[in-house]
Amino acid sequence: MKTLPDFWFEPHPWIDGRWHPGTETFAVVNPATGMEISKVSRADASLVRCAIEGAAKAQLSWRETSAVERGQILKRAAALLLERKDAFARLLTAEQGKPYAQSVGEIEYAASFFQWFGEEARRVYGRIAAHPEAGREFYIEHRAAGVAGLITPWNFPLAQGAKKIAAALAAGCSAVWKPAELTPLIALAIAPLLLEAGLPAGVLQIVPGRGSVVGAVLAEHPALRVLSLTGSTATGSALMAAAAPGIKRLSLELGGNAPFIVLPDADLGMVAEQLACLKLLVSGQVCVTANRIFVHADCEKELVEKLTAKLQAVRMGNGLQEGVDAGPLIHRQACNEVGSLVDQAVAEGAKIACQNRSYEGDAGLKAGSFFPPTLLTGVQDGMSVASQEIFGPVIPLLSYTKVSDALRRANETPFGLAAYVYGRDLSQCRAVAGGIDAGIVGVNEWRPLKAEIPFGGIKQSGIGAEGGEEGIREFLDTKVISMPKPILES
Repeated sequence: MKTLPDFWFEPHPWIDGRWHPGTETFAVVNPATGMEISKVSRADASLVRCAIEGAAKAQLSWRETSAVERGQILKRAAALLLERKDAFARLLTAEQGKPYAQSVGEIEYAASFFQWFGEEARRVYGRIAAHPEAGREFYIEHRAAGVAGLITPWNFPLAQGAKKIAAALAAGCSAVWKPAELTPLIALAIAPLLLEAGLPAGVLQIVPGRGSVVGAVLAEHPALRVLSLTGSTATGSALMAAAAPGIKRLSLELGGNAPFIVLPDADLGMVAEQLACLKLLVSGQVCVTANRIFVHADCEKELVEKLTAKLQAVRMGNGLQEGVDAGPLIHRQACNEVGSLVDQAVAEGAKIACQNRSYEGDAGLKAGSFFPPTLLTGVQDGMSVASQEIFGPVIPLLSYTKVSDALRRANETPFGLAAYVYGRDLSQCRAVAGGIDAGIVGVNEWRPLKAEIPFGGIKQSGIGAEGGEEGIREFLDTKVISMPKPILES
């Protein structure tokens, strides 16, 4: 059993390089046990405004810091994070619930963004363009857009922050980060590490607080020029409306309803292995997880057997214990919501082929928020479990007989975040992947997201991109200077 590490930070907003205790606190709870970990100070509206104003002052010098130096700070942060990944992973598991091994993976994933954008900082190039008039030329520059507001969710509370923070800082922007209220500790834990890496005070402010309060201030404050959100489509829509009067730049990664198409020639053993990994990552609470599994009618029976064997072998429990494969959902309300989707599907004709309730025998988990990994067959497109984002460890199988039909049905959703295609004929896989309306498609790969590539959704799944060379552009303005060409005097 791994223990919660001693805190090396204070549970208060981090503003201008210091902890600022608030007047109101909230409890952070381990979702596996229901036990309180810590009380954290909330930032009220005045404290959020103070953070934005401090970031605006820090922005003046940070944008003039050389790109090389900015990059070195980010790469030092990556190295420090990897050196201390055990303590960070234990803290992350305690407040979020995912198994320790998954938390280690998230720490490494977060570090990869600090490393990547640490390298990209020096690659923000301008150019000289030809002018239609002789004797003149255009200088095209990319400059930091200004203070950025960053809003992140609870499912990947460090990695989602790292994507945004590293890109903003590499571009020369200062930032105000609002972490999710359910998982603020890992965000606060990164503050002293970044200070140790050399980040000047005020360049990154961290303000845990109510979304309605912090989001409103970020949206309306005139000093804040960029808003980057990872959250639900409803939250993204509300933020767009709130930010509209100030004409702020928006980068939104929103909800999904990812199709997972199993072609008739697919290796069903690999499909079962990788689909189980995908659906048990954060217990299915991932915006890019497979939500609708389209399987050819001739393969369905065999896939059900293989998936049942995989799910029955899963060990559920407290992620700080050795050998745990899947943890709890974030809270009891989440269990109720996922359970309602399953119950409604069964009432409409779907069948439960398998459930894993291995956590029920552990008295220490009775106060936790566990939901059994569930395999459903007979699911139809019109069922809520197929049309809504599940956000839980539920695998709904939808049968098809023609690949073209599966592709059409896969696209019949307002979302377009991620998708998956599995098969042996790679030309067929490529054709299907090309026809899917989604920001990223994994072919025979369940976790294609990497720091080196852009990631973002289409349709109601968002706008903009994170990662890759595109990720830094979300925080850059383009400026053109029309100049006479220099003349060499004789």
